[in-house]
Formats: sequence, structure tokens, C-alpha cells
Amino acid sequence: MAVNDSTTSMRGFDILMRFVNPRDTVVIVHFTHPLKYDPQLAEAKNPIKSHYEKELHEIGPVNSRFEFVEYELGVPPADAIVNYVNDSTADVFAIAPRASKDRSSITEAVVNNVLVNVLLCKN
Repeated sequence: MAVNDSTTSMRGFDILMRFVNPRDTVVIVHFTHPLKYDPQLAEAKNPIKSHYEKELHEIGPVNSRFEFVEYELGVPPADAIVNYVNDSTADVFAIAPRASKDRSSITEAVVNNVLVNVLLCKN
């Protein structure tokens, strides 16, 4: 599941956990620009990592983890997400888009270009 630091992502994570079985592996990913070049960015991202690691430890399956996925400046976020998912071995990819009638460009790109099933954890 791709997450950010929004309450929408946090609620989407809660929805996803309802569908997860004890033997599943959940990988929570947060897409970011390279952290090694910007210590302030790395420090700003620590709370999101801490939050999801704590949640996975408390309610996630045993082999679950959080990871940052770094992509280069100039690469559209939607392309970074699609490329990551299509290169992964995931069976399902989840996102938590805003609950609105129209999909965002990122949601549209994910739904139309990802080669695995996509769960939209809308709330």
C-alpha cells in the first residue's frame, strides 16, 4: 500500500487491514525524493515511518514492513508508483485516494497502468 502523511492514508490503512490475513505480507511504501541528499527531508519523513511501523507491529501480519521508495526529481509521482508496482512481486496494490467523485491523475494512472489488482481504500 502506498501512503503519505494524510489522515486519508491512515484511514485507508485501517480499511486495508480488514482484508489482510495473518499469513499475508503487507509492505507499506512511501514515495519520496532521495533522502540522502536532504537531511531535513529525511528528518521530516521519520514521523510517517514511525507511525506505520508501530501500526504494522500492533495489527499487521508478522512479515510486514514499511519502506521508503525513492525516485528522482523530475519523474512524475504517478510514473514512479506504476514502475515500482509493475517491477514488484505484489499480488495486490492498495492506495487511499480522497473520497471524491472524480479520480486524481495519480489514482487514474495507477488504476489504468498497474498490472496487478488495485484496491482503492476510499473512506
